[in-house]
Amino acid sequence: MDFEELRNTLKQEQKSKLAKLEPDFYESVRTYLDGLRDEQKTASGKEAQFLTDELATASDRLQRIFNLRIGKIVNLASLSIMGEIGGIKQDINMMTQVERDIYDSVLGAVRHGWVAVEQAIAGESVVMGASVAPSTPVAHVTPVTPVTPVTSAAQVPPVESAPSVPEAVTGSSEDEMVVGGVEGFGMVSSSAPDGYTIVRVLKNIPTFVGTDSCHYTLAKNDVVTLPDLHATVLCKRRAVLPVKMPGSPGAINVGC
Repeated sequence: MDFEELRNTLKQEQKSKLAKLEPDFYESVRTYLDGLRDEQKTASGKEAQFLTDELATASDRLQRIFNLRIGKIVNLASLSIMGEIGGIKQDINMMTQVERDIYDSVLGAVRHGWVAVEQAIAGESVVMGASVAPSTPVAHVTPVTPVTPVTSAAQVPPVESAPSVPEAVTGSSEDEMVVGGVEGFGMVSSSAPDGYTIVRVLKNIPTFVGTDSCHYTLAKNDVVTLPDLHATVLCKRRAVLPVKMPGSPGAINVGC
């Protein structure tokens, strides 16, 4: 592990997908940071200042990597309960052992929450404080409005009730829309970057922090570029629809 490798890891983690980490990633970073501290003890002048700056930057990058990954891990645990995304095993294989332990803990807590909700709806007494093992299956778990799943900084917030699809959008298929013209939509590039999807917003959505650490505030009829994870979840909630844009340069309508 070195300064450049840590920078590349952060760059990969800023994408919407969970990046693959070596099983000993955190141990390797600790060894690298300990080495810098040891060098500081005998360094002087400009060399000491350089080591201090490198240590501070490396520690900051490690914290940012961890924050991004925890947000995605919490999302995966919550979404897996509702069956909103596939490929969970592949994402789990991207985690280190300590991250898998976090995932299992969150998964068990969310699963227990859904069981408690079902018991309350059925008029049964709810036993609070009891844990549910992550491997315990839950039959017929159905999300009930207005109950919302566990949220995190990187998870999409709840949205308003779904209106009918605006007339300004013409359907090319059940799940994909084509915007009939560039006028009014110049703030979205004609092609989404890797890991992102262009969508049209069907209802107002409060500000949330995406998996790319950007802040998104979406209003009805906006056409924006979202990370694939958020686009998938919001499409399933009928809050947005993917669109095909006519070729036209422009900036992505998001704020970081």
